[in-house]
Amino acid sequence: MVRRNYTEDDVAEAILDTTGRGLSQNEAAQKRGVPQSTLSGRLSGQASRNERIQAHQRIPKSQGEMLIRWVLRQESLGYALSHSQVRACVEAILQQQGDNKPLGKYWTTRFVKRHLELSTKLGKRQEAARFDGFTPKAVNWYFDIRENEYGWIKPENTVNVDEGGIMVGFGLDSLVIGSSDPKKKAMLKGVQSRTWTSFIEAVTATGRALKPGIIFKGKELQKQWFLNEFELIADWHYITSPNGWTDNHIALEWLKDVYLPQTEPRDASDARLIILDGHGSHAQDEWMATCFLNNVYCCYLPAHCSHGLQPLDNGIFNVIKGAYRKELQKLASLTDSAPDDKVHFIRAYAKAREAGMRKDIILSGWRFTGNWPINRYKALAHPEIQPDKEKLLEEFKTPSPPQLHSDDTPKTSRQVRDLAKHRSRPTRRKYSKMAKGLEALEMKVAVQNARITGLEEQMAQVQRGKKTKAVPNPNRRFMALAETLTAGEALPDSKKAEIEVDVDEKVESVIEVGVRSEDESDDFRVVTKHCQRTRSGREVKKPRRE
Repeated sequence: MVRRNYTEDDVAEAILDTTGRGLSQNEAAQKRGVPQSTLSGRLSGQASRNERIQAHQRIPKSQGEMLIRWVLRQESLGYALSHSQVRACVEAILQQQGDNKPLGKYWTTRFVKRHLELSTKLGKRQEAARFDGFTPKAVNWYFDIRENEYGWIKPENTVNVDEGGIMVGFGLDSLVIGSSDPKKKAMLKGVQSRTWTSFIEAVTATGRALKPGIIFKGKELQKQWFLNEFELIADWHYITSPNGWTDNHIALEWLKDVYLPQTEPRDASDARLIILDGHGSHAQDEWMATCFLNNVYCCYLPAHCSHGLQPLDNGIFNVIKGAYRKELQKLASLTDSAPDDKVHFIRAYAKAREAGMRKDIILSGWRFTGNWPINRYKALAHPEIQPDKEKLLEEFKTPSPPQLHSDDTPKTSRQVRDLAKHRSRPTRRKYSKMAKGLEALEMKVAVQNARITGLEEQMAQVQRGKKTKAVPNPNRRFMALAETLTAGEALPDSKKAEIEVDVDEKVESVIEVGVRSEDESDDFRVVTKHCQRTRSGREVKKPRRE
């Protein structure tokens, strides 16, 4: 016989059928799908299986539910908890209850398995501004402009442009096949240059990629960077900058020399649209004027939302960077020498761009972000979007604990539950309400204590003092920690401090006063200052000018 699953609601309805609706226990049990033995035991005051198990659990059910809400709220705020952090919180709760027994080794893992709302997953680091900025409010603000102001512009005239960057000499750490000896590490030999190179890419809503702009770090382009094998990509645009990133001058050159010639519409009266971030080089006066004179509109993305709203950041750049690292690893395996960084970059990036700048990938980026076809609900369904703060606070608002009007001496919820044992069912319910109130307070205290500990650590870091220049010993190239600590003490004013001068002991003890050379001006005269002594104790008069 297959056992039918039933819930506590089914049991409650069966009890009502028996006590208030005139059904027998057998009829009520069959009607609700509840075993008759279970119904009979509940009517006689027997606790449910969950209630019996709860007595053996380290934290009560109500505190477990509060812990789940707290974990989910921390995840929504961008501070997802690790297993050790959840464990520390539970141990703090137990200490509040007077339970100092160690928590089980696998308690956190089993707690996650018991609750379907929780799951262990890989946490991804993200800048706080990006995490907080990408919200439904920002998305709706952007699409109101995108739809109402620029929705009429043709997709072939709509372009997304962005700047990316790659560390020239770093490949991927990957799984390899080698010796079965666990002590022998498999090292991947290759060039590990940290030179940064940037690229400017632009794609249209119809899946076409414009020619890229490459920004090398340096002063001038060098002829030896461009080999004969690069003839197929001779139409790329190259430039240098001191830091390898774009600036106002480079942005204008790209606009005039790359974008405008390559996106010229068939109908001269058609407008063009650039979707881009709010970098300062994109908002300068000359940029705006050039766009205006060429019938080009600029739609700026909300701050810190490019990772969710920009087509290039959703698939295209990821494929290019992954393929670049694989090409870099492949090139490194062919030679032990370290080729020129720029040559290495051009060769690998050309291959990577073939993999990433495919029409299907470009169209996928536009479609995924809702930029074409225009669909704000695509962006609102982005996996990295965060709820608005107002909604988040309302959703995870901690319910107020029940008011307790009791002068009972128990100090913890566990003590209250112990008092409820072997009492009648109505009395146990009352004690259960009291225990839940204490559990809510205990949970709140534990969370606040954890927060206070974190704030105290931050305050300790702040109180370590402002940045003070450490003055090293000039006779030593490397500075010891003791010198750094000493430099934190109050130093005398260099202008007021007396500077001790070492004078050679062979110097004459008397210096003539009032003697001047013939080429000296009349305003110059030599006077004596109070005597100084050498290390041997001899007095030396030091002249000075007035």
